Amino acid sequence: MAHVPEKSSGAKRVKKPCLLMCPFTNPTNRYIEIQKDLYRSIGYDVQPLSIKGLLKGGFVHLFDPDNVLVFHWLEYRPFKRAKGTARLSPVGSALFALYCSLMMIGRAKVVYFVHDHNVHDTEGFNRRLSTRVMALVRRLADCRIVHAPDFQTEYGAQYLPHPLYWDSPGQPATKPKPERAQPLYSMLGVIRPYKQIDAVLDVWPDDSKLTIAGHATDAYLATLNGIIEKRALGHTVRVDAKFLSDAEFAQRIADSDVLILPHAADSMLVSGAFFEAIGRVPLLIARSTPFMTWAARKFDNVVLFDDVSELPEIVRSINASWPAVASSAGSRKAVDEFGWNACCQRYAQLFETVAGHPAGVAKPVIES
Repeated sequence: MAHVPEKSSGAKRVKKPCLLMCPFTNPTNRYIEIQKDLYRSIGYDVQPLSIKGLLKGGFVHLFDPDNVLVFHWLEYRPFKRAKGTARLSPVGSALFALYCSLMMIGRAKVVYFVHDHNVHDTEGFNRRLSTRVMALVRRLADCRIVHAPDFQTEYGAQYLPHPLYWDSPGQPATKPKPERAQPLYSMLGVIRPYKQIDAVLDVWPDDSKLTIAGHATDAYLATLNGIIEKRALGHTVRVDAKFLSDAEFAQRIADSDVLILPHAADSMLVSGAFFEAIGRVPLLIARSTPFMTWAARKFDNVVLFDDVSELPEIVRSINASWPAVASSAGSRKAVDEFGWNACCQRYAQLFETVAGHPAGVAKPVIES
C-alpha cells in the first residue's frame, strides 16, 4: 500500500477575503452583476449582505478586518416608491437603521458608492431627508466612491470608472443597425419625471424620429402621450413603455444613432445609459451636468446643452450634417477609460488601499 503522508502541523493556506455586497441582486440593472464580477476578478469571495445571509453565518464576516462591506444605493432603503413618488417607509427605515448599525459594530471596512445627490422622485421634506440620509452613510463609510470625478471633493470620495456594459462579461449579442439617411434619436431606460422627457417633447422638432423606451408609470406616460397628441408628434415620436430586458436594451442601444440624456442636474451623478452608449452610439446629446461636461472634454461625440430649449437647433444641425457626423463612436477611448481591463486594474488598486492588502491575499490561515 502506498504511504500517504500526514498533513504537517502548521500548514498554511491563504483564504480569500470576503466582500459582502448590498444589494446583491438587481433584476432591472446589470450594473450589480458587473460589480460582482469585478470584485471576483480581483480576488474577493463575493457574498450577499442581507438578513438571510447574516442569519446563515455571514454575521461572523463583519468582524474580520480583512473583509469589506460594499453598499450601493443604501439611501433608497428608507423610502418606498408609489405612483411615481418616493416617501418615507417605516419598514424600510428600520432596515436602513440595521445596516447602519452593522457598519458601526463591525470591523470590516465599509465602502459606499455615491450614485446620486438625493433619492429619485422625492419632494420637499422627503428630498431634504434623503440628502441627510446620504450624508449619514458617507460619515459611517471608511471609503466613499464616485463615478463622476468632479464630485470627489464634495463627497470626500475617490473616483473609480463606471464599467462599460458592452465591454463587460455576459454582454448580450446585438445585430448591426441599418444605415439611415437621417438619424434615429433615442431616450432609453426608465421613463420617470427626473429625466425631464416631457420637457424634451415640448420642444421636439416634428420632422425628426425619436424613440422613447423603458418602464413608465401610468401617470407620467399619460403626460407624455398628452404632449405627443397636442403637438401632433405621433408620426415621428414613438413611446414603447415596457420593461426592457438586458438583451432588448442592448439592441435598442445598438439601433440608436443619437442618444439623448436630458437628466436633471440635481438628481444623479452619472447616467447608466451613458455607459451603455459611449463607444457604441455614434453621437450623444446630454444636459451639461458636471459629469457630462467632463465626458465632453474626453469624447468628441458628446454634445452638451444647458437648457432644453437648445435641443431643436442641435437636432437640426445634426440632421443637416448626417451621416458624416456619425463617422466615429470613440470606442477605443471609451475602452481605455471605462473598459473591463481598465476597471479591474483601478478597482484592484483602490481596494488594496482600503483593505490594507491586495485582494485575494489576506492573512494566511494556520491549519493544524
